[in-house]
Amino acid sequence: MDRPTQAPRLVLRAYRGPEDHPAMLRVAAAVRTFNGDAEIGTVADMDNYYGHLEHADLPRDCALVELEGQVVAYGRASWEELANGEGRVDCILNIEPVHRGEGIEEILLAHALRRAEHCIADVGRDRTTRVIVYATGRDVAFRRLLESRGLNLVRRHAQLVRPSLDNIPDLAIPEPFALRRIDPLDRAMHRRVFDADARAFADHYGQEASSETAWDGFVGSPAFDPTLWRVAFHGDKIAGQILNFMGEALADGTRIGMTEAISVQPEYRRLGLARALLAESLRAVRDAGADRACLGVDTQNPNQALTLYESLGFRITSETLEYGLGPFSPGSMPSLGGGTR
Repeated sequence: MDRPTQAPRLVLRAYRGPEDHPAMLRVAAAVRTFNGDAEIGTVADMDNYYGHLEHADLPRDCALVELEGQVVAYGRASWEELANGEGRVDCILNIEPVHRGEGIEEILLAHALRRAEHCIADVGRDRTTRVIVYATGRDVAFRRLLESRGLNLVRRHAQLVRPSLDNIPDLAIPEPFALRRIDPLDRAMHRRVFDADARAFADHYGQEASSETAWDGFVGSPAFDPTLWRVAFHGDKIAGQILNFMGEALADGTRIGMTEAISVQPEYRRLGLARALLAESLRAVRDAGADRACLGVDTQNPNQALTLYESLGFRITSETLEYGLGPFSPGSMPSLGGGTR
């Protein structure tokens, strides 16, 4: 793929494997910092994530843009099977903010849409499929570009931060639920937690289908730490859980506790369990050394998750937006405007 682009001095090349991850993380970190995101991530996180992309042909699906030999942007289009049986092509484009407006957006968008066409033709022809391109909330110019190409805003995702771990409310786990600590060596219990998460989110927008590859990525994550999880049981059944982990140390020496994967099984919702689990989780990450807490939410979550989080002291700090094409019916071969195949 290594070839000059129509923009002088820019070269579009294929993904070469984990050796590219440090440069890709540097680009992603610049984007997240510009967007106001609290969490940056690590090379180890990227290694694990890219190592478990189940339906990706990365040398073709992922492309990097170099300027005078230095990576300044990258983009990827990859197929995802959803829990509801539909398909989705995720298009991720990260461009260093200082190099926005130099034609890179158009180059990577064309590549992503071209690969999305291939994904639909290769693995998505037997199901309804959508194409999603993600944009950061602060990148107004890129959002305008997407809208000019016929993509519509379909969803907003917010990152929220609780800036202090003082004044955590004292909320008891409601009866008849019981909080149990999870043995970090008990793989059978870890699998139960993983499966409970998949079941709880199966009715949520955009939920990906569970798989053995996803399980391997779950237990292989550098952030995997069952000692921080807070899991509530109803008898022997998992009723609700939050799979907390510690984020990386920031430049100012502070640490963020990630109170993520918050789920309650449908039959146990609206009983106060999520609120009590989140209060327990705030104490867990505080005791592990966190200075503040962070989580992500679909702002259109039908269970009023955003309202719950804000009531416990979280505030929105950044947004990521979904722009979509489709849905495309089974058997269709859409032309997405990505140029020649």
